[in-house]
Amino acid sequence: MLVKKEHISFPLIYWILFIPIFLLLSYRNLFINAQIQNYYFNELEDFGRYVFFLAISFAEAFIYIVIIRIVIGLIQSLLKKSNVHS
Repeated sequence: MLVKKEHISFPLIYWILFIPIFLLLSYRNLFINAQIQNYYFNELEDFGRYVFFLAISFAEAFIYIVIIRIVIGLIQSLLKKSNVHS
């Protein structure tokens, strides 16, 4: 449970895992979904579009990391409970 002034941190392995997930999602969002090769880079709107897609990729990657952490935490807690009863 989140408590006020409680520090939440991710171990280094999650941040290392974040980079390839972010890169893959960025590639997918920019080149496959949005097809930025059809746009130009001569207007501020185009730059904003690229930044928006990168921000969406960052948020998606962070959500994936949180889901991975929750799943690993659940598996660890289940293994601890099974070892206690054995």
